[in-house]
Amino acid sequence: MIPPRVGRFSVAAGLCIGLIGIVEPASAQAPYPEPPNIAGVTSVASGSLQIAYVLPTNTFSYPVTDVQVTTNNANTWTSCGTVNGLCTVGGLTNGLRYIVALRSVNSAGPSLPSLSGAGVPKVPTALDTDKTTQLPRSRVTVTAAFDAASNNLGVNAASTRVGVGTLPELKFNRNIPNKAVVERHLTVSATSDATGETKLVPGRWAWQDVKTIIYRPTGWWPGRSTITIASDLDATNLGLSGGATLIGGSTLGTTYTFKTARALVGRVDGKSDVMNVYIDNEKVKSFKISLGGPDWRTRNGVKVINIQKEAAKTYTSQALGLTAPEDQYSLDAKWNTRLTPSGEFMHAAPWATSRLGRYNGSHGCTNMHEADAKWIFDNTIPGDVFIYTNTLGETAQPGNGSGGLWNVPWASWTSKSALGALPIAPVTPAPSVSPIPTPTPSNSATPSSSPSTFSI
Repeated sequence: MIPPRVGRFSVAAGLCIGLIGIVEPASAQAPYPEPPNIAGVTSVASGSLQIAYVLPTNTFSYPVTDVQVTTNNANTWTSCGTVNGLCTVGGLTNGLRYIVALRSVNSAGPSLPSLSGAGVPKVPTALDTDKTTQLPRSRVTVTAAFDAASNNLGVNAASTRVGVGTLPELKFNRNIPNKAVVERHLTVSATSDATGETKLVPGRWAWQDVKTIIYRPTGWWPGRSTITIASDLDATNLGLSGGATLIGGSTLGTTYTFKTARALVGRVDGKSDVMNVYIDNEKVKSFKISLGGPDWRTRNGVKVINIQKEAAKTYTSQALGLTAPEDQYSLDAKWNTRLTPSGEFMHAAPWATSRLGRYNGSHGCTNMHEADAKWIFDNTIPGDVFIYTNTLGETAQPGNGSGGLWNVPWASWTSKSALGALPIAPVTPAPSVSPIPTPTPSNSATPSSSPSTFSI
Protein backbone atom coordinates (compact mmCIF):
# COMPACT_ATOMS: atom_id res chain seq x y z
CA MET A 1 0.00 0.00 0.00
CA ILE A 2 1.24 3.48 -0.83
CA PRO A 3 0.43 6.00 1.89
CA PRO A 4 -1.18 9.37 1.10
CA ARG A 5 0.93 11.79 -0.91
CA VAL A 6 3.91 9.39 -1.39
CA GLY A 7 6.56 10.73 -3.78
CA ARG A 8 6.89 8.53 -6.85
CA PHE A 9 9.63 8.00 -9.46
CA SER A 10 8.90 9.73 -12.78
CA VAL A 11 9.45 7.53 -15.88
CA ALA A 12 8.86 8.55 -19.50
CA ALA A 13 9.33 6.42 -22.64
CA GLY A 14 9.53 7.35 -26.32
CA LEU A 15 9.44 5.14 -29.42
CA CYS A 16 10.96 6.31 -32.74
CA ILE A 17 11.77 3.85 -35.57
CA GLY A 18 12.65 1.05 -33.21
CA LEU A 19 14.74 3.25 -30.88
CA ILE A 20 13.55 3.46 -27.29
CA GLY A 21 14.73 6.38 -25.18
CA ILE A 22 14.31 6.12 -21.41
CA VAL A 23 14.35 9.17 -19.14
CA GLU A 24 16.24 8.56 -15.90
CA PRO A 25 14.09 8.48 -12.71
CA ALA A 26 13.93 11.57 -10.52
CA SER A 27 15.25 11.47 -6.98
CA ALA A 28 13.05 9.57 -4.53
CA GLN A 29 11.35 11.56 -1.74
CA ALA A 30 10.40 10.38 1.72
CA PRO A 31 6.75 9.30 1.87
CA TYR A 32 4.38 11.34 3.99
CA PRO A 33 3.31 9.47 7.12
CA GLU A 34 -0.08 8.05 7.91
CA PRO A 35 -2.04 9.83 10.68
CA PRO A 36 -2.18 8.50 14.24
CA ASN A 37 -5.25 6.68 15.53
CA ILE A 38 -6.93 8.39 18.49
CA ALA A 39 -7.67 5.79 21.16
CA GLY A 40 -9.40 8.06 23.69
CA VAL A 41 -9.83 11.60 25.01
CA THR A 42 -10.04 12.17 28.76
CA SER A 43 -9.99 15.04 31.24
CA VAL A 44 -7.04 14.59 33.57
CA ALA A 45 -6.69 18.11 34.97
CA SER A 46 -8.67 21.32 35.15
CA GLY A 47 -8.73 23.06 31.77
CA SER A 48 -6.98 20.29 29.86
CA LEU A 49 -7.55 17.12 27.86
CA GLN A 50 -5.27 14.13 27.36
CA ILE A 51 -5.41 12.35 24.02
CA ALA A 52 -4.23 8.75 23.88
CA TYR A 53 -3.13 7.72 20.39
CA VAL A 54 -1.38 4.97 18.45
CA LEU A 55 1.28 5.84 15.88
CA PRO A 56 1.01 4.38 12.37
CA THR A 57 2.47 0.88 12.27
CA ASN A 58 4.08 1.27 8.85
CA THR A 59 6.45 4.25 8.67
CA PHE A 60 8.16 3.10 5.45
CA SER A 61 11.51 3.45 7.27
CA TYR A 62 10.90 7.17 7.78
CA PRO A 63 10.14 7.52 11.50
CA VAL A 64 7.54 9.90 12.91
CA THR A 65 9.40 12.73 14.64
CA ASP A 66 6.45 14.74 15.95
CA VAL A 67 2.72 14.57 16.59
CA GLN A 68 0.63 17.74 16.28
CA VAL A 69 -2.83 18.56 17.60
CA THR A 70 -5.65 20.91 16.63
CA THR A 71 -8.94 21.70 18.39
CA ASN A 72 -12.38 22.45 16.98
CA ASN A 73 -11.32 22.13 13.34
CA ALA A 74 -8.96 25.09 13.54
CA ASN A 75 -6.17 25.56 11.01
CA THR A 76 -3.61 25.93 13.78
CA TRP A 77 -1.52 22.89 14.66
CA THR A 78 0.56 22.67 17.84
CA SER A 79 3.26 20.15 18.66
CA CYS A 80 2.42 17.62 21.36
CA GLY A 81 6.10 17.68 22.34
CA THR A 82 6.49 13.90 22.36
CA VAL A 83 5.60 10.84 20.32
CA ASN A 84 4.98 8.57 23.31
CA GLY A 85 1.27 7.94 22.71
CA LEU A 86 -0.10 10.75 24.90
CA CYS A 87 -0.82 14.35 23.92
CA THR A 88 -1.98 16.92 26.50
CA VAL A 89 -3.84 20.06 25.42
CA GLY A 90 -4.11 22.86 27.99
CA GLY A 91 -5.68 26.30 28.25
CA LEU A 92 -9.21 24.97 27.69
CA THR A 93 -12.51 26.00 29.27
CA ASN A 94 -13.97 23.53 31.75
CA GLY A 95 -17.33 22.16 30.66
CA LEU A 96 -16.87 23.05 26.99
CA ARG A 97 -16.83 20.19 24.48
CA TYR A 98 -13.75 20.17 22.26
CA ILE A 99 -13.23 18.26 19.02
CA VAL A 100 -9.58 17.23 18.60
CA ALA A 101 -7.53 15.78 15.75
CA LEU A 102 -3.90 14.71 15.41
CA ARG A 103 -1.40 14.38 12.61
CA SER A 104 1.99 12.70 12.30
CA VAL A 105 5.11 14.47 11.06
CA ASN A 106 8.24 12.99 9.48
CA SER A 107 11.05 14.34 7.32
CA ALA A 108 8.65 14.76 4.39
CA GLY A 109 6.13 16.79 6.38
CA PRO A 110 2.77 16.27 8.08
CA SER A 111 0.21 13.57 7.43
CA LEU A 112 -3.44 14.12 6.73
CA PRO A 113 -5.52 14.77 9.90
CA SER A 114 -6.64 11.79 11.93
CA LEU A 115 -10.24 10.92 12.57
CA SER A 116 -11.44 13.31 15.26
CA GLY A 117 -12.18 12.64 18.91
CA ALA A 118 -13.97 14.76 21.50
CA GLY A 119 -13.73 15.49 25.20
CA VAL A 120 -14.86 17.87 27.92
CA PRO A 121 -12.28 19.22 30.40
CA LYS A 122 -13.43 19.49 34.00
CA VAL A 123 -12.17 20.08 37.51
CA PRO A 124 -10.90 16.81 39.03
CA THR A 125 -13.16 15.38 41.70
CA ALA A 126 -10.48 15.77 44.38
CA LEU A 127 -10.32 19.54 43.72
CA ASP A 128 -14.06 20.14 43.32
CA THR A 129 -15.56 21.28 46.62
CA ASP A 130 -19.05 20.38 45.36
CA LYS A 131 -18.06 16.73 45.04
CA THR A 132 -17.45 14.06 47.62
CA THR A 133 -14.61 11.55 47.43
CA GLN A 134 -15.94 9.46 50.32
CA LEU A 135 -19.55 8.47 49.88
CA PRO A 136 -21.70 8.77 53.03
CA ARG A 137 -23.30 5.58 54.30
CA SER A 138 -26.81 7.02 54.12
CA ARG A 139 -27.17 8.29 50.59
CA VAL A 140 -29.57 8.42 47.65
CA THR A 141 -28.44 8.40 44.02
CA VAL A 142 -29.83 11.21 41.89
CA THR A 143 -30.56 10.76 38.18
CA ALA A 144 -32.16 13.03 35.60
CA ALA A 145 -34.14 12.85 32.36
CA PHE A 146 -33.28 15.25 29.53
CA ASP A 147 -35.79 16.80 27.14
CA ALA A 148 -34.38 19.11 24.45
CA ALA A 149 -37.86 20.34 23.49
CA SER A 150 -39.55 20.76 26.85
CA ASN A 151 -41.83 23.59 25.71
CA ASN A 152 -44.34 21.14 24.19
CA LEU A 153 -42.96 21.15 20.65
CA GLY A 154 -44.27 17.63 20.14
CA VAL A 155 -41.06 16.21 18.66
CA ASN A 156 -38.08 14.26 19.90
CA ALA A 157 -35.31 16.83 19.56
CA ALA A 158 -32.71 14.14 20.19
CA SER A 159 -33.41 12.73 16.71
CA THR A 160 -34.62 15.70 14.65
CA ARG A 161 -33.45 19.29 14.22
CA VAL A 162 -35.57 21.96 15.88
CA GLY A 163 -36.02 25.70 15.59
CA VAL A 164 -34.10 28.24 17.64
CA GLY A 165 -36.96 28.72 20.11
CA THR A 166 -36.67 25.33 21.79
CA LEU A 167 -36.10 25.14 25.55
CA PRO A 168 -34.07 22.21 26.97
CA GLU A 169 -34.96 20.76 30.36
CA LEU A 170 -33.46 18.50 33.01
CA LYS A 171 -35.91 16.77 35.36
CA PHE A 172 -34.34 15.11 38.41
CA ASN A 173 -35.78 12.10 40.21
CA ARG A 174 -35.49 13.86 43.59
CA ASN A 175 -36.15 17.31 45.02
CA ILE A 176 -32.84 19.19 44.83
CA PRO A 177 -31.84 21.28 47.89
CA ASN A 178 -28.42 22.42 46.55
CA LYS A 179 -29.66 24.04 43.35
CA ALA A 180 -26.56 26.20 42.85
CA VAL A 181 -24.42 23.04 42.66
CA VAL A 182 -26.52 21.82 39.74
CA GLU A 183 -26.14 25.06 37.81
CA ARG A 184 -22.40 25.29 38.44
CA HIS A 185 -21.90 21.86 36.91
CA LEU A 186 -23.82 22.40 33.67
CA THR A 187 -22.11 24.10 30.71
CA VAL A 188 -23.99 25.02 27.54
CA SER A 189 -22.20 25.47 24.21
CA ALA A 190 -22.94 25.56 20.48
CA THR A 191 -20.82 24.13 17.68
CA SER A 192 -21.42 25.63 14.24
CA ASP A 193 -22.20 23.14 11.48
CA ALA A 194 -20.39 25.36 8.98
CA THR A 195 -17.16 26.19 10.79
CA GLY A 196 -16.89 23.66 13.60
CA GLU A 197 -16.28 26.54 16.00
CA THR A 198 -17.59 26.00 19.53
CA LYS A 199 -18.76 28.85 21.75
CA LEU A 200 -20.44 29.10 25.11
CA VAL A 201 -24.12 30.07 24.91
CA PRO A 202 -24.86 32.67 27.61
CA GLY A 203 -28.14 32.24 29.40
CA ARG A 204 -29.58 31.06 32.69
CA TRP A 205 -31.10 27.95 34.13
CA ALA A 206 -34.40 28.63 35.91
CA TRP A 207 -36.05 26.21 38.33
CA GLN A 208 -39.64 25.53 37.35
CA ASP A 209 -40.16 23.44 40.50
CA VAL A 210 -37.96 21.59 43.00
CA LYS A 211 -37.03 18.94 40.43
CA THR A 212 -37.11 20.69 37.05
CA ILE A 213 -34.71 23.16 35.50
CA ILE A 214 -34.93 24.81 32.04
CA TYR A 215 -32.21 26.71 30.18
CA ARG A 216 -33.05 29.89 28.29
CA PRO A 217 -30.34 31.69 26.29
CA THR A 218 -30.06 35.47 26.40
CA GLY A 219 -30.89 35.46 22.67
CA TRP A 220 -32.18 32.72 20.40
CA TRP A 221 -30.13 29.56 19.97
CA PRO A 222 -27.56 29.74 17.17
CA GLY A 223 -29.01 28.18 14.03
CA ARG A 224 -27.46 25.25 12.16
CA SER A 225 -25.54 24.16 15.24
CA THR A 226 -25.06 21.29 17.65
CA ILE A 227 -25.99 22.37 21.16
CA THR A 228 -24.11 20.54 23.90
CA ILE A 229 -24.98 20.59 27.59
CA ALA A 230 -22.01 19.14 29.46
CA SER A 231 -22.99 17.76 32.86
CA ASP A 232 -20.34 17.24 35.53
CA LEU A 233 -22.87 16.39 38.22
CA ASP A 234 -21.63 12.89 38.97
CA ALA A 235 -20.46 12.54 42.61
CA THR A 236 -21.80 16.00 43.52
CA ASN A 237 -23.37 16.59 46.93
CA LEU A 238 -26.86 17.84 46.14
CA GLY A 239 -28.04 18.24 49.73
CA LEU A 240 -29.92 16.32 52.40
CA SER A 241 -33.31 14.70 52.05
CA GLY A 242 -34.90 12.79 54.93
CA GLY A 243 -31.57 12.26 56.63
CA ALA A 244 -29.88 10.90 53.49
CA THR A 245 -27.33 12.71 51.34
CA LEU A 246 -28.31 13.19 47.71
CA ILE A 247 -25.38 12.21 45.47
CA GLY A 248 -25.23 12.78 41.73
CA GLY A 249 -25.18 9.39 40.04
CA SER A 250 -22.59 8.31 37.50
CA THR A 251 -25.10 8.86 34.68
CA LEU A 252 -24.98 12.59 35.44
CA GLY A 253 -21.39 12.73 34.22
CA THR A 254 -22.43 13.03 30.59
CA THR A 255 -23.24 15.33 27.69
CA TYR A 256 -26.71 16.03 26.33
CA THR A 257 -26.98 17.23 22.73
CA PHE A 258 -29.51 18.44 20.21
CA LYS A 259 -29.29 20.15 16.82
CA THR A 260 -30.84 23.35 15.56
CA ALA A 261 -32.02 23.91 12.01
CA ARG A 262 -31.79 27.20 10.12
CA ALA A 263 -32.72 30.13 12.34
CA LEU A 264 -36.24 31.10 11.29
CA VAL A 265 -37.73 34.11 13.07
CA GLY A 266 -40.96 35.79 12.01
CA ARG A 267 -41.88 39.32 13.08
CA VAL A 268 -45.54 40.23 13.02
CA ASP A 269 -46.54 43.89 13.34
CA GLY A 270 -50.15 44.52 14.29
CA LYS A 271 -49.88 48.19 13.33
CA SER A 272 -48.68 47.75 9.74
CA ASP A 273 -50.41 44.37 9.36
CA VAL A 274 -47.27 42.84 7.87
CA MET A 275 -45.39 39.66 8.72
CA ASN A 276 -41.70 39.52 7.79
CA VAL A 277 -39.92 36.17 7.92
CA TYR A 278 -36.15 35.96 8.39
CA ILE A 279 -33.90 32.95 7.90
CA ASP A 280 -30.40 33.25 9.33
CA ASN A 281 -30.97 37.02 9.76
CA GLU A 282 -31.92 37.52 6.07
CA LYS A 283 -35.47 38.54 5.16
CA VAL A 284 -36.95 35.90 2.87
CA LYS A 285 -40.69 36.64 2.91
CA SER A 286 -43.10 39.50 3.59
CA PHE A 287 -46.81 38.73 3.99
CA LYS A 288 -49.90 40.89 4.39
CA ILE A 289 -51.92 39.79 7.40
CA SER A 290 -54.87 40.75 9.58
CA LEU A 291 -54.98 40.15 13.33
CA GLY A 292 -57.62 40.25 16.07
CA GLY A 293 -60.11 43.09 16.05
CA PRO A 294 -61.07 45.37 18.98
CA ASP A 295 -62.99 42.73 20.95
CA TRP A 296 -60.63 39.82 20.15
CA ARG A 297 -57.11 41.17 20.26
CA THR A 298 -54.29 38.87 19.19
CA ARG A 299 -51.75 38.44 21.96
CA ASN A 300 -48.37 40.15 21.84
CA GLY A 301 -45.15 38.33 22.55
CA VAL A 302 -43.15 35.34 21.45
CA LYS A 303 -45.01 32.39 19.97
CA VAL A 304 -43.19 29.21 19.00
CA ILE A 305 -44.34 26.71 16.40
CA ASN A 306 -45.06 23.17 17.57
CA ILE A 307 -46.09 20.04 15.71
CA GLN A 308 -49.80 20.94 15.63
CA LYS A 309 -50.85 21.74 12.06
CA GLU A 310 -54.07 21.02 10.16
CA ALA A 311 -54.35 21.21 6.38
CA ALA A 312 -58.09 21.89 6.76
CA LYS A 313 -60.02 23.12 9.78
CA THR A 314 -63.54 24.39 10.40
CA TYR A 315 -63.91 27.41 12.68
CA THR A 316 -67.29 27.93 14.33
CA SER A 317 -68.94 30.55 16.50
CA GLN A 318 -69.95 27.82 18.95
CA ALA A 319 -66.27 27.15 19.72
CA LEU A 320 -66.01 30.72 21.01
CA GLY A 321 -69.24 30.53 22.97
CA LEU A 322 -71.07 33.00 20.73
CA THR A 323 -74.83 32.52 20.90
CA ALA A 324 -76.30 35.66 19.33
CA PRO A 325 -77.89 34.92 15.94
CA GLU A 326 -75.91 37.67 14.21
CA ASP A 327 -72.62 36.17 15.44
CA GLN A 328 -73.10 32.68 14.03
CA TYR A 329 -70.62 31.35 11.48
CA SER A 330 -68.95 28.18 10.25
CA LEU A 331 -65.93 28.74 8.02
CA ASP A 332 -63.52 26.26 6.46
CA ALA A 333 -59.88 27.35 6.41
CA LYS A 334 -56.79 25.82 4.82
CA TRP A 335 -53.21 25.60 6.06
CA ASN A 336 -53.70 26.05 9.79
CA THR A 337 -50.58 26.38 11.95
CA ARG A 338 -51.28 26.55 15.68
CA LEU A 339 -49.60 29.22 17.82
CA THR A 340 -51.30 28.84 21.22
CA PRO A 341 -53.55 26.30 22.96
CA SER A 342 -55.93 29.20 23.62
CA GLY A 343 -56.85 29.07 19.94
CA GLU A 344 -54.55 31.32 17.92
CA PHE A 345 -53.64 29.98 14.47
CA MET A 346 -52.03 31.29 11.32
CA HIS A 347 -54.31 30.26 8.45
CA ALA A 348 -55.71 31.13 5.05
CA ALA A 349 -58.70 33.49 5.20
CA PRO A 350 -60.15 34.08 1.71
CA TRP A 351 -63.16 35.84 3.29
CA ALA A 352 -60.77 38.45 4.78
CA THR A 353 -58.88 39.41 1.61
CA SER A 354 -60.05 43.02 1.79
CA ARG A 355 -58.53 43.49 5.27
CA LEU A 356 -55.14 41.84 4.73
CA GLY A 357 -52.40 44.41 5.11
CA ARG A 358 -54.99 47.10 5.95
CA TYR A 359 -56.68 46.56 9.31
CA ASN A 360 -57.36 43.98 12.00
CA GLY A 361 -60.67 42.15 12.29
CA SER A 362 -60.26 38.48 13.19
CA HIS A 363 -61.15 36.66 16.40
CA GLY A 364 -57.44 36.55 17.30
CA CYS A 365 -56.03 34.37 14.53
CA THR A 366 -53.50 35.57 11.97
CA ASN A 367 -55.41 35.80 8.68
CA MET A 368 -53.34 35.34 5.51
CA HIS A 369 -53.63 34.84 1.75
CA GLU A 370 -53.87 31.13 0.96
CA ALA A 371 -50.46 30.88 -0.75
CA ASP A 372 -48.82 32.68 2.19
CA ALA A 373 -50.49 30.47 4.79
CA LYS A 374 -49.37 27.41 2.83
CA TRP A 375 -45.77 28.69 2.83
CA ILE A 376 -45.89 28.96 6.62
CA PHE A 377 -47.50 25.52 6.86
CA ASP A 378 -44.88 23.90 4.60
CA ASN A 379 -41.74 25.71 5.72
CA THR A 380 -41.94 26.03 9.50
CA ILE A 381 -40.82 23.38 11.97
CA PRO A 382 -41.25 22.93 15.73
CA GLY A 383 -39.17 25.53 17.53
CA ASP A 384 -39.47 28.30 14.92
CA VAL A 385 -40.10 31.71 16.47
CA PHE A 386 -42.73 34.36 15.72
CA ILE A 387 -42.68 37.68 17.58
CA TYR A 388 -45.95 39.63 17.73
CA THR A 389 -45.91 43.36 18.49
CA ASN A 390 -48.36 46.28 18.35
CA THR A 391 -51.42 44.03 18.53
CA LEU A 392 -53.01 46.03 21.39
CA GLY A 393 -53.40 42.70 23.18
CA GLU A 394 -51.84 41.44 26.38
CA THR A 395 -48.67 39.34 26.25
CA ALA A 396 -49.05 35.58 25.87
CA GLN A 397 -48.75 34.01 29.31
CA PRO A 398 -46.00 31.49 30.21
CA GLY A 399 -48.42 28.56 30.06
CA ASN A 400 -50.07 29.59 26.80
CA GLY A 401 -48.14 27.78 24.11
CA SER A 402 -44.62 26.74 23.26
CA GLY A 403 -43.41 30.34 23.27
CA GLY A 404 -44.88 31.28 26.63
CA LEU A 405 -41.71 30.93 28.73
CA TRP A 406 -39.86 33.27 26.35
CA ASN A 407 -42.25 36.01 27.48
CA VAL A 408 -41.15 35.84 31.11
CA PRO A 409 -39.15 39.06 31.72
CA TRP A 410 -35.44 38.33 32.01
CA ALA A 411 -35.25 39.63 35.58
CA SER A 412 -38.07 37.28 36.58
CA TRP A 413 -36.40 34.38 34.77
CA THR A 414 -33.05 34.86 36.50
CA SER A 415 -34.78 35.20 39.87
CA LYS A 416 -35.54 31.48 39.53
CA SER A 417 -31.83 30.72 39.12
CA ALA A 418 -29.74 29.89 42.18
CA LEU A 419 -26.89 31.86 40.57
CA GLY A 420 -28.81 35.05 39.83
CA ALA A 421 -28.55 37.39 36.85
CA LEU A 422 -26.14 37.14 33.93
CA PRO A 423 -24.82 40.44 32.52
CA ILE A 424 -23.28 38.92 29.38
CA ALA A 425 -23.97 39.74 25.73
CA PRO A 426 -25.59 36.90 23.75
CA VAL A 427 -23.43 34.67 21.59
CA THR A 428 -25.69 35.37 18.61
CA PRO A 429 -27.10 38.79 17.65
CA ALA A 430 -30.35 39.51 19.41
CA PRO A 431 -33.33 40.08 17.11
CA SER A 432 -33.92 43.71 16.20
CA VAL A 433 -37.28 43.29 17.91
CA SER A 434 -36.83 42.25 21.53
CA PRO A 435 -37.83 38.66 22.23
CA ILE A 436 -39.67 39.94 25.30
CA PRO A 437 -42.12 42.58 24.02
CA THR A 438 -43.62 45.04 26.49
CA PRO A 439 -47.24 44.10 27.11
CA THR A 440 -50.05 46.53 26.37
CA PRO A 441 -53.12 46.15 28.60
CA SER A 442 -56.12 44.72 26.76
CA ASN A 443 -58.86 42.14 27.07
CA SER A 444 -56.91 39.95 24.58
CA ALA A 445 -59.27 37.61 22.78
CA THR A 446 -61.88 37.94 25.50
CA PRO A 447 -65.26 39.16 24.21
CA SER A 448 -66.63 42.40 25.62
CA SER A 449 -70.24 42.79 26.74
CA SER A 450 -71.14 43.64 23.14
CA PRO A 451 -70.86 40.59 20.84
CA SER A 452 -68.18 40.89 18.15
CA THR A 453 -69.08 40.75 14.48
CA PHE A 454 -65.49 40.23 13.32
CA SER A 455 -64.49 37.17 11.31
CA ILE A 456 -61.97 34.58 12.37
